[in-house]
Amino acid sequence: MLAGLLGWAACSKKKPDGITPDRVTSAPDGKWHLDGKPWSGKHVNKHTNGKTSFEGDLIDGQPHGDWTWYYESGNVKSRLVFELGIKNGNETHYYDNDGNTQMWMKTWKRGSFAESFQWQEDGSPILPHPRADTNGTPLAVP
Repeated sequence: MLAGLLGWAACSKKKPDGITPDRVTSAPDGKWHLDGKPWSGKHVNKHTNGKTSFEGDLIDGQPHGDWTWYYESGNVKSRLVFELGIKNGNETHYYDNDGNTQMWMKTWKRGSFAESFQWQEDGSPILPHPRADTNGTPLAVP
């Protein structure tokens, strides 16, 4: 997922405070760089309609704390908690509907998948407990 974020940031068209896409790069070390140096600070990206696409903080080029992605409608698309580039907490995805209801949630503990839950658009549970795949390891729900 971090690689996708890096690509998304590098290809985005609009950055706040004069930060242009040509100044943002991903490096072999897996960190986000601004002007060739690991970037620390608030990162906000915009959809072409001007609404926020995603936002979060970087420390030494690594996502840290709460990151939020948004649909073009402005509804929350997903939230994810990072600890210096490592998923650590809940990753929650939402439907783009009037109630912005939860679609699914994965819990991460220091980068390791712990459990997942999934709901229908009306809020009723689809997957109320962790599921195991054929080799007995927890299966992440997309």
